[in-house]
Amino acid sequence: MPSTEQLDQKAAARMLDLGSIPNINLQSLFSGDGVEREILIQEIKTACLETGFFYIHNTCVEDKVIQNILSAMEAFFHLPDDSSVKTDIHNEHVKGLKGWTPIFGEPSYQKDTIAYLESFDISQELTVDQYKSVGIDPNIWPDLPEFRGAVLKYNEQVTRLGRAISEIFSEILGMERTFISERSGIKAPRTMRLLHYPMNDAPVDDRNVGIAAHTDFECFTIMNQTAPGLELTDINGHWYEAPSDIGAFTIILGDMMERFTNGWFKATGHRVVNTPWKRYSVILFFAVDGDYEVAPLPQFVSAEKPALYDSVTQNDHIRREMDRSNAYLEAQKKT
Repeated sequence: MPSTEQLDQKAAARMLDLGSIPNINLQSLFSGDGVEREILIQEIKTACLETGFFYIHNTCVEDKVIQNILSAMEAFFHLPDDSSVKTDIHNEHVKGLKGWTPIFGEPSYQKDTIAYLESFDISQELTVDQYKSVGIDPNIWPDLPEFRGAVLKYNEQVTRLGRAISEIFSEILGMERTFISERSGIKAPRTMRLLHYPMNDAPVDDRNVGIAAHTDFECFTIMNQTAPGLELTDINGHWYEAPSDIGAFTIILGDMMERFTNGWFKATGHRVVNTPWKRYSVILFFAVDGDYEVAPLPQFVSAEKPALYDSVTQNDHIRREMDRSNAYLEAQKKT
């Protein structure tokens, strides 16, 4: 699977055969049924090896919680960009990816691209002492009634979902069920992003994209999207249009999962195209602790298949990828 640097931003995407898309029922993940859990493990393993991504339904996330965060996003992103509600929480006010990022402020994951979206980002919600111990700034919040509560409730339930899925992945990797979850504590850069892609059916030029092709830097990503526009790569690197109306969430694999498995699992390339309709997407990146060294696990390394990846911490990997993408963005601003 190509890394972000090697993904082909301009490759054409195909339509997916809806019958071939894994849409996995997670009910047994929360019911405690051991036999059904084993079936679920095999379903997710097969989806990762044969497709490279999958959809899920019957999760622990309540429909009302999803509706509330989408309503909160509508209220926030509908505000004009010069509103103090937005400008007071511009991401230039904090260290790290937090707060509001206006259109064209997203890093350029591919050269010669600029992203037509705006975002609101948070890290984990921690205590003051925990923020100090981790060495990051606290989250900043817009002055909007009920916004913070809606976002944090969604974050709480989707993080629970992420921990449950991480246990499945840990078992697939041949590790203890809590292997990933125990390495994803307060030091994990477990970012949640609220993304708004405005209607854009007449881009100024071909540099203008929804968001450029990239792989995610963490273990896996949980996406909720309201409308089509997302495109994904399969395990062979072919691009496909991803439906928005299957299951409640889309799960894609990240760089750390590919690294853990020495390439047995492939990080999912993805991008968003401009559309003549607006769309919202809520993203949770499930990461390991920032200082945890990720390398191919011994069971995936052999004389026939030596380690394909060096050891790297989660934070260093994110920093390296973001530095390159921000450099591309700065180059675009000068043209």
